[in-house]
Amino acid sequence: MDLAHLDTQLVALRAVCDELQLSELAWAAVATTVHAEVAALDEVALNRLRLEVLIPPERYLSEMGAFQSWMDFAHNNADNPVVVRAQVMTELYVAFVWLRDALMLPLAKEVPSDSVFATAAGFLSSGTRRLLRNAIAHGRWCYLDDFSGLECWAEPSPGAAHARFVVSQDELGGWQMLSRGTSIAALLALASGSA
Repeated sequence: MDLAHLDTQLVALRAVCDELQLSELAWAAVATTVHAEVAALDEVALNRLRLEVLIPPERYLSEMGAFQSWMDFAHNNADNPVVVRAQVMTELYVAFVWLRDALMLPLAKEVPSDSVFATAAGFLSSGTRRLLRNAIAHGRWCYLDDFSGLECWAEPSPGAAHARFVVSQDELGGWQMLSRGTSIAALLALASGSA
């Protein structure tokens, strides 16, 4: 399967995802590599994954197609602040909660721990990205006054105040594209293997 367009989009994220430890070769073909890793799963791993994920990959792909149509609509209506805000809210949930929790974490258990997919899933589940996921899921975020990113609050340790942190628009864009791109490549491999 030719995933060159997605590879090109993902390699452009390298500066924003500088903590993501991938080789030069892996960075050049993230989507293609992820697709190959998932396609190489044996039937035992696929069956465990089907039991944990529950939703067939074709259904995820259908939802991702609808989501992409929404994103295209929002980009074509970027002059409407209501549409842009709805787009950002949807994008945050899809990239940082839905795909991560429902697909990436279960799949990361089935691929080798040193795989590109597992590395990307670990990156998206750690550091500021983990704090961001929790802030989104628990309603502890809002736009910065100048709309250059998000202001978020991390869950405090017992007896402490919530810790404020900021995520820039560039970070959000890169991290959500990494989430979507690796998930799409994985879903395409899963869908082609489940026929």
